[in-house]
Amino acid sequence: MSAPLSELDTAAKLLREHAGVTGAVALRGPDGRRVLAVVPGLATVPVDLRDHLWETLDPADLPDVLVAVDVLPADAAGLDTEGPGSHTFRAPSTPTEEQLAEIWTETLGRARVGADDNFLDLGGDSMTAALLLDLTNERLETGLTLGDLLSSPSLAAVAETVDRSRPAS
Repeated sequence: MSAPLSELDTAAKLLREHAGVTGAVALRGPDGRRVLAVVPGLATVPVDLRDHLWETLDPADLPDVLVAVDVLPADAAGLDTEGPGSHTFRAPSTPTEEQLAEIWTETLGRARVGADDNFLDLGGDSMTAALLLDLTNERLETGLTLGDLLSSPSLAAVAETVDRSRPAS
């Protein structure tokens, strides 16, 4: 169960104190989700702010959606909670997603990785891709290629590619 909006004030306060943030506010979305709008500084990557919250707060105190905005809104009306500036967390739900999440957290140095997280947005580059592919192919006994990783950069999409490449049992 998600925390009430007042509990989200802790997350907003934590982000307002972060050196890479110029403002943050807790809002209730029109769909009832708890939204944390944040104005990141120029050199701040929103997914790093999300990870900072995950490492610091209890799961019940986390927002349903973290949205990067240029200016803090007065309310959640008009906020794009599904667009490229928003970050939600969907836990890995299949055995392949769970195995890949373990490899991605290890390779990318993240506290946790969600099913919808994008390899490149998490800081993936050619060096980490090589290591990630080596570990994935060794542990999951698959033949994932760099092309596979870059054409389906979310963890869930990579998991589907891995599952499709395996022989049917």
